Amino acid sequence: MARSSREKETVAISSLAVAVTLTIMKAIVGILTNSLGILSEALHSGLDLVAAVTTVYAVKASNKPPDEEYHYGHGKYESLSALVEVMILIATCAWITLEAFQRLFFQGAHVDVSLAGFVVMFISIVLDVSRSRVLYRVAKKYQSQALEADALHFSSDVLSSAVVIVGLFLVTRGYLIADSLAALGVVVVIVSLSMRLGKRTVWILLDRAPEGFTEKIRAEVSKISDVWVCKRIRLRRSGAQTFVDLEVYIEHSATFEKVNSIVGEIEQSIRKIIPQVDIVVRTHPAPNQRTGLADDIRSVAAKISGIRGLHNIEVHNANDGLHVELHLEMAPDISLKSAHEIASRFEATVKASGHHITEIVTHIESAGETPLTSADVTPDSVQTVSVVRAIALQMPKVKSCRGIMVHETENGVNLTLTCALEQNLSVAEAHEVATQIETMLGSKIEGISRVLVHTEPCLGTGTE
Repeated sequence: MARSSREKETVAISSLAVAVTLTIMKAIVGILTNSLGILSEALHSGLDLVAAVTTVYAVKASNKPPDEEYHYGHGKYESLSALVEVMILIATCAWITLEAFQRLFFQGAHVDVSLAGFVVMFISIVLDVSRSRVLYRVAKKYQSQALEADALHFSSDVLSSAVVIVGLFLVTRGYLIADSLAALGVVVVIVSLSMRLGKRTVWILLDRAPEGFTEKIRAEVSKISDVWVCKRIRLRRSGAQTFVDLEVYIEHSATFEKVNSIVGEIEQSIRKIIPQVDIVVRTHPAPNQRTGLADDIRSVAAKISGIRGLHNIEVHNANDGLHVELHLEMAPDISLKSAHEIASRFEATVKASGHHITEIVTHIESAGETPLTSADVTPDSVQTVSVVRAIALQMPKVKSCRGIMVHETENGVNLTLTCALEQNLSVAEAHEVATQIETMLGSKIEGISRVLVHTEPCLGTGTE
């Protein structure tokens, strides 16, 4: 940390020295030639000087460790510094724009173009290119927003200096308004670059999560075999440091030592994505799939009128939570619409039971109970999903097909899907259609060990 602090401070101070040199050179030549383009550049460099002073202070302040008042450290001094620099730049652009319009439409102005004007602008470009490269390199190395803002100042100087040189050349050719137009060109460059940096700075000050990192972290953490579910991921930036906190569900029978080991793996996986990170991991026991969860589901079913029993409870561990599949037993003469309403009420109650269940597929029929677990491989089975949909839609009473999922088990591949049927069908008739679909899929798709078809009444006329 001490080495990085020294390097950041050295670069900031050297940039301050360059800003002083350029400001003095441009101011002298701008006054002597009365060139608004050069004067605007002198003002721009003067702001670079102010920005460099601000950067030196911000870098020194941000390197302080967390204390009693700043629990997350002083990193946001850099963001605040960058925002101040952007505001100063925008204010200066307003003045340059006003002066340029005065010269273009009301006052006019004589510009004394000399070799000194061209020389000072070329020197400015050389120094600006050199400093911007060094600043960007160190800013990227230490994720310093203050140094990035300083680099932006010098980079914008390169572009604006080039515009001023073009303006001075056109003045020598008789185009007297070219100097004022060059000044406006400087304004466009500065405002464009400043707004981009300003937007990123405000996002950090408002604790907006860095874009794309939430999904990357979820994907990496979910690869750890002992992690059931990763959720509630929160990120915030403060200077070069990123703070991450998240919740994970781990096998409820895991020992304290095992949980600590898993947390260590989680932290390592996150540091692969974000090197400078402070991590807080909250662990929760995952439900016991084979006993606790199944018992709770049966308890819910027992309280809902119309459900005579349930069996074949299956729980699948997916990235977004637990997927549950089961068979509900109902009276054979009940209408499909009524049966679906009962099943929907049952599913909603189970989801609200606190087991982090994100998907439930129910199949209305009678059979034996064989609880098991498996893995969701639907994203890798695009062709299988297409074939399943095509086969299901061939059935005359099937109006639409959705919710197709593919799960891999020890015994083979399990398929689940939802088919919307005609509303006037009875449960017995709907079950017959589902059985035909299951039989056809089992014979057409190789490696299938089980097919589960959930039926519901069709509320529309289209197919999916």
